Amino acid sequence: MNRLRSERGIALAVAIFALVVVGGLVAAAFFVGVQEQRVGRNTIKLGQAFSAADGGAEAVVSNWTSAVYNNIAIGDSVDPATNLTLAAGTPLTRVALANNAGWYRSAVRRINTELFLVRVEGFSQDSAARQSVGVVVRLKTLQLNVNAALKTRGSVRVGGSSEINGTDQVPAGWGGCPAIRPPLPGIRLTSADSTNIQNGGCTNYSCITGNPKIQTDNTITSTSLTTFGDQTFDDLRSLATKFLPGGTYTGIAPVCSVAGCISGTCTTANLQNWGSPFAPAGPCGNYFPIIWVDGDVSINGDNGQGILIVNGDLSVQGGFEFYGPVIVRQTLRTSGTGGHFNGGVIAANTDLGAISVLGDATINYSSCALSRALNASATGAQMRERGWINLY
Repeated sequence: MNRLRSERGIALAVAIFALVVVGGLVAAAFFVGVQEQRVGRNTIKLGQAFSAADGGAEAVVSNWTSAVYNNIAIGDSVDPATNLTLAAGTPLTRVALANNAGWYRSAVRRINTELFLVRVEGFSQDSAARQSVGVVVRLKTLQLNVNAALKTRGSVRVGGSSEINGTDQVPAGWGGCPAIRPPLPGIRLTSADSTNIQNGGCTNYSCITGNPKIQTDNTITSTSLTTFGDQTFDDLRSLATKFLPGGTYTGIAPVCSVAGCISGTCTTANLQNWGSPFAPAGPCGNYFPIIWVDGDVSINGDNGQGILIVNGDLSVQGGFEFYGPVIVRQTLRTSGTGGHFNGGVIAANTDLGAISVLGDATINYSSCALSRALNASATGAQMRERGWINLY
């Protein structure tokens, strides 16, 4: 039996169903698109934050402020943006990247005498994303083999009221010194040169103290006295923090923003400010520059500390006193009231001139002056292995 079926209205139902299906597909596509856009935007922000953190860490290590970081107490932290010690709860200073590409904040924490942890938090431009990295930094000190009060080659003259002393001495008022080392030789040079020392006014080498007074060392050559670890004498110029031409200098002394240099801030930009060895607690007490003098130099008073490197001859008069290693490419000459060196002197004497320690000059070995100067002027270098980590 045939039945009449009415199909009126089916088109509307199909159309509505199709609209629902298409609407769902469009909504799904729109949702997926929005999510992809958000993921992409978040990825960009996360990349900005990571770049800020990584770039901030590189900036801190590259601009290592030895005078501040190298004097942090173990366990303490410093804000690199202000160079101020961080107390508990102190907020870190915000540092913006160029072109407003993000910003970071950082802290340098001392782990032990040689290791530091640089922790940096980087943020995206709108501060919506954050990344943190940590870098382990080791102090990179100049590799000096100071194994006598005076280490040299060639002709040597000693006499008058001068004194060369290989007994380890601690400068007055200095702290943070290593244990006293056993006595070292007063003078170390080759056996051929040791037989030609002129000692007028210094009977039986009475002006030389050490164990022994004179140590022969046939490994000493012009090359050995101008090579320091993997660095040559010329390489030392890249480490210097102060550059002076050859010439005559008087009045080397600490300079501060307040007269007398008892308070205020240390004026490190002054070329004749070489630190403050006689006021270790003063503004310049922790300032140990690496001084490169390009050419022959004559110094007449007063005092300084750090690492003195002379690319030529060094002549000293007027009671000048220096604390730390002294490296001379050619000859060392003292006369009159002479020079007082506390640490150790390496005179390569490449032109085989005459080394003279006359007048009332004094050369004292001091492991404290050496270690303080080398550590305070050391640069920070990221450790090659396990020296970087993405914290979060």
